[in-house]
Amino acid sequence: MNASSSSLSEKPATPAKAWYLLAGLMLLTVLAYWPALHGGYIFDDGIYFVDNPDIHVTTLYPGDWLRAAQSQAGINLLVRPLSSLSFAANYYFTGADPFWPKLTNVGIHLLNGLLLFLLLRELFRLRATVRGGDGRHAVAAAAITGLWLLLPINLTGVAYVSQRMEALANVFVFLGLFWYLRVRRQHYQGAAGARMLWISLIVCTFLGLTAKEDAALLPLYTACAEFAITGFRERGGKPSRAALWTHFALLIVPLIAGLVWMSTWMFRNVGNYRSFSIGERLLTEPRVLVDYIHWTLLPNLGALTFYHDDLVVSHGLIDPPTTLLAIVSLLALLGFAFWQRKTRPLFCLGILWFFAGHSMTATVIPLELVFEHRNYFPSMGLLLAAASLLALEPGMRLPAAKSLAAAGLVAFFAFITFLRAEEWSNPLRLAYSEALKRPDSSRAQYELARTLIVAAGNNENSPLIDESTRILQRTAFLPDSGIGPLQALIFVNGRAHRPIDPAWWQAIIRKLNDRAPTQTDIAVVIFLFHCQVDGDCPEQKQEMLDTFTAALVRSNGNINLMSAYADFALRELGDAALAERMSRDVVAAKPQIPVYRANLVRMLISTHQFDAAEQALSGLAALDHLGSLDVLIASLKAELASARAASPAPADVKMPDGPSTR
Repeated sequence: MNASSSSLSEKPATPAKAWYLLAGLMLLTVLAYWPALHGGYIFDDGIYFVDNPDIHVTTLYPGDWLRAAQSQAGINLLVRPLSSLSFAANYYFTGADPFWPKLTNVGIHLLNGLLLFLLLRELFRLRATVRGGDGRHAVAAAAITGLWLLLPINLTGVAYVSQRMEALANVFVFLGLFWYLRVRRQHYQGAAGARMLWISLIVCTFLGLTAKEDAALLPLYTACAEFAITGFRERGGKPSRAALWTHFALLIVPLIAGLVWMSTWMFRNVGNYRSFSIGERLLTEPRVLVDYIHWTLLPNLGALTFYHDDLVVSHGLIDPPTTLLAIVSLLALLGFAFWQRKTRPLFCLGILWFFAGHSMTATVIPLELVFEHRNYFPSMGLLLAAASLLALEPGMRLPAAKSLAAAGLVAFFAFITFLRAEEWSNPLRLAYSEALKRPDSSRAQYELARTLIVAAGNNENSPLIDESTRILQRTAFLPDSGIGPLQALIFVNGRAHRPIDPAWWQAIIRKLNDRAPTQTDIAVVIFLFHCQVDGDCPEQKQEMLDTFTAALVRSNGNINLMSAYADFALRELGDAALAERMSRDVVAAKPQIPVYRANLVRMLISTHQFDAAEQALSGLAALDHLGSLDVLIASLKAELASARAASPAPADVKMPDGPSTR
């Protein structure tokens, strides 16, 4: 028996001890996260929860819940109905109080911890079945699970309300891995057929996709386990047809189809909403992955932040020089993992799981470059690899040394996570923390200014207004900053009845002309228009027209911008024909989104095109499943009826005598 097998054959602890250890670590996790539950919302929480009226369900009417389930249509490639329904359930029971959605996230995190414990136990048993030794390492599974629960880098996947989607998708990833590994072990021993291998992946991948697209990686994770542990072979050494066909059908075929589909739009459109090319993204992500490894295994409170938009994009292998160094380091790590496959299969698997977990977010898909919550699953792979080296294959010889090392890591991770949770315990504290850690991050500086404005309330003479203005002016003209700080300057000064510097509008238009607007920039343009409509900003029609024009050209006709511009064309330009044409173009591009059809109906009503409005209303009614649009349709019908009644009769039509027919 080799050294790695002898490590796994140590006398196993009792199952009860493992369960007690897991329960204690779960309790410690709750205590570490507790301060963060009293914080506020941040970033995309407004889009997905706070400012999303479809999520604000207050009845048990089926149509309201269906509308909530469909609320992310148009935001994402998939609808993510399970995540949306969970947000709606939070609102139904507890309203908009952020404590309860955050507590729900902690509950999901603990559920994932339980599933991780079960899958690690099953993984150790499969490894022992294939490679020899005793796989009853329940205490090791509990310790790794506890460390993962307490990892500081995972805080944003829990305290950040909208990233419940990440945690919820991984419920089914962990469940699918446990299920598959259990069936695969039984199949390897000749006690189970191949059917359940297929079922485990199909069921769990499908359910996970209803929460977030990350769940599509489940077959890749099981393929990594097959490669590292079984080699895709049966007990006798022959290739396992069941394992090979399962992954060919559920991994290779969908992968090829997905790449073909992405090739039809990805390279052509990335410049319309990102400031980097696909090539620059591929060069930058190795540096990001090295940072992820550092932040996971050696967390530093000063480096762990929510915003990372100050990251310098790599433009070449030595621009910056760390690009080449990161690529070489990652290739060396991957090569070492392959080399250790025979002697340390768990180490190999952990490294493969880390890279597989980032295969969607760190390659060609043009997402933003850095977010810590993307490590929710990959961080587990790094912990498994570390555990392999330190304790499992074979690791440190003395059990006391292993226990001491594990206890030290638990205490260290819990302490850093608690400190991060304290930062998240108050919106103003979090905003100051992020701004101090990231002085060159325009998002962090903007968020601090925005939080100060909110704290100032309606007090136009509050010193917080002056402080926020200084921050915004310092941030607005940074080379890589978006137009958010400039919009905030216009808003806060307009609401306080202070002069609007023309240079702010000029800078907005110049930035939009120089590069494609980000999704945040697009939201800012729309906000500026609504700010003028609502009277919170002074009316500046020409500046708004120039801003819309620049944004529409550089975004290649973003649908949300087109919808807002149609409203602007009608309200401010008085161009009903342009407004109708753009509204119809929006509906044609996104026919399944009810709000765009509703906007078209309202536009037609306002221009007295009642028959056309009624026809557009019938198109909206076709989307009314289970009464999900009953309230909206009833409101539009009432608006149409009222407008018809108030409209004067055509001059060449003689109205009949007698009682009113209204």
